Amino acid sequence: MQRGFGYLLLILLLAGCMESGDAPDSDPPFAPAIFGGRDVPAESDRSFVPGERIGGIKPGMPMSLVENLYGSDNLESRDLPAGEGITVPGYVLFPGQHDELYIELGKDKQPSRARFFHPRSNWTHAATGLTIGTTLRELNEMNGRPFEFRGFGWDYGGTVTDWRGGKLQHLLVRLTYAPERVGAGGLPDSLIGDIPLNSDLPDLRELGLEVREIVVPIRQEADEVK
Repeated sequence: MQRGFGYLLLILLLAGCMESGDAPDSDPPFAPAIFGGRDVPAESDRSFVPGERIGGIKPGMPMSLVENLYGSDNLESRDLPAGEGITVPGYVLFPGQHDELYIELGKDKQPSRARFFHPRSNWTHAATGLTIGTTLRELNEMNGRPFEFRGFGWDYGGTVTDWRGGKLQHLLVRLTYAPERVGAGGLPDSLIGDIPLNSDLPDLRELGLEVREIVVPIRQEADEVK
């Protein structure tokens, strides 16, 4: 996990600017197929399997086929911010909608990773039900054990850095807390800064922690083009 930590911090830097405010709320009515399945059309599937697919997007799939699947009106070419003034080539699927999805391209110009963060996103982990808004308690249960994440109050606050061999180890996740549950004095010093925190700490129970951003590998790391 340490090997990928630097990249994780890089792609999640943008989220440090999203502590308040929601993404645009302008998408048309949609009845999500949360956990997918054989009978769900690929273009309507909002489930994902790390390293295998997200919705109908699969490893080795040219962006031209992604466009054919979802329609040109739902796909926008864009340089995606990756922190510290760096951008990476990619696309935005469903721009400005609840299910807005950032698609990062690999060196072969094919989908490599996807990222989403809208509070009302329908994208859901097929195996566990993990999605935006999943609580800390639920996340511990889904992972099958406690995990480690970074303290709050800095650019990479809330970033999970070690799933400790749990079921979610192939996902990159960032947590946030409910400001209304924090006292007038703010968060305790023991939860602030670039420090490792255990997800089963008693001090976390009353803070309303939940998932705010998820990064999904579309293909296995071994399949990445060097």
